[in-house]
Amino acid sequence: MQTGGIGSRAIGGAMIPRRRALRALSTITGDLEIREVPDPYRRGMGMGNVERSATRVQGFPSGELDFQLMRVLGACSSGGGSPGEIMAARSRVADHDPARWPEAFAATADNLLEKADVAMARGHGVSARGHLLRAANYFRSAEYFSDPYGAEAQRLGLASRDAFVRAAAQLPFVVQPVDIPFEGAELPGYLVVPPGVSGANKAVICMTGFDGTAEELYFETAFDAVQRGFTVLIAEGPGQVGTMRRYPDLVFRPDYETPVGAIVDFALSCREIDPDRLALYGISFGGYFATRTAAYDGRIKALIANAPISDMHAYLSGLASAGFGMDASGGDIRLDEIDQVPADVLPTTTRLAFKAVCRRYGVASFSEWMAALKAYRVEDLSLIGCPSLALGGAGEGDETLRQIEAFAASVTGPVTTRIFETREGADMHCQMGNYPLSNAVVYDWLDETFGKSSAATRR
Repeated sequence: MQTGGIGSRAIGGAMIPRRRALRALSTITGDLEIREVPDPYRRGMGMGNVERSATRVQGFPSGELDFQLMRVLGACSSGGGSPGEIMAARSRVADHDPARWPEAFAATADNLLEKADVAMARGHGVSARGHLLRAANYFRSAEYFSDPYGAEAQRLGLASRDAFVRAAAQLPFVVQPVDIPFEGAELPGYLVVPPGVSGANKAVICMTGFDGTAEELYFETAFDAVQRGFTVLIAEGPGQVGTMRRYPDLVFRPDYETPVGAIVDFALSCREIDPDRLALYGISFGGYFATRTAAYDGRIKALIANAPISDMHAYLSGLASAGFGMDASGGDIRLDEIDQVPADVLPTTTRLAFKAVCRRYGVASFSEWMAALKAYRVEDLSLIGCPSLALGGAGEGDETLRQIEAFAASVTGPVTTRIFETREGADMHCQMGNYPLSNAVVYDWLDETFGKSSAATRR
């Protein structure tokens, strides 16, 4: 019997095979089965051949890499990317190796910074802005596949923010970086104000989840919101990427209504935000943050949860077919040994995801994370009395859909449910494949909700 390495470990008095634990972890963090696919890049170019393009649209055998590719492509509709640039960077991710991703996308971003400098020097502000916006999103994508404990992830993250702030200064509406006071820290965010708005306006606080960023939220939803006349406060709380760039020890916490309460305080201090028309929109894990806040903070006049997560432990358990936790199906793995696990046992994508989990939750092992997640619950959904919009994708699995149904059945306020279908190209987590459709649903609903609220108030 082994006592170290990747043999077995005592869990609850029983010896649990480590490989079983690691493969359960791989399932939880979303890496799918690797399968061989034809490589169109190997096709020869004969003499006299005529082609439409040397670029080939090719995804990855890995479900996680494909998802991240769609994630960066999804931002193209709001200026966060160009399909040609993205596929060119993808072609440099040799051997489908996620370790090659950061270099490929960072190189594209660096090239765009050079283009932006030239354009700005020549007085082409619109061109410079476009280059900088795309660079910001490519740096974010490069950051995602970097070691979350490494200096390179920090460098890429700060480069993403810097490029975005430079671009924001050239936009035809206000995108102002803000620092939100909270327990001696300053939470990062942006105040986005439509053209011509100076007084109280319909508004939404937007929050992302586990690995999104404030800059990404601009492409994901704020861009479409401002086109519809909404003031947007983008904010990041404890444990989120932008916050941990500043405060590495400020990790996730179950009582997220506390930091979001401070964000609401800040929002209500802004003259561009109408307190009677203030919505809270949570995306991905942000669906938990927003749902929990709406249960305790009556200042939220409308809730959009994408998706409404009320039990984080069950939500993450549902991502593993074998279940997980400190039981015979799961086992344990520790942060201090994860880098010694062979790649054939634990894929790079899963290794990086586990390290990010440990960093953002402030835990040191798989079992510790599982135990901590049990506190991430909304105990009484009936406390939510404001109008709610519950969103989800048909491709997100049974547990997501179950929690959406539980939410709709339990809240006391009026609730609208919208499940996006595969035929709409929007069944992915957070509708990353079709932001324009998702945002149309969100902001049309919010306009109608605030319109009805205003009419009721006038009566």
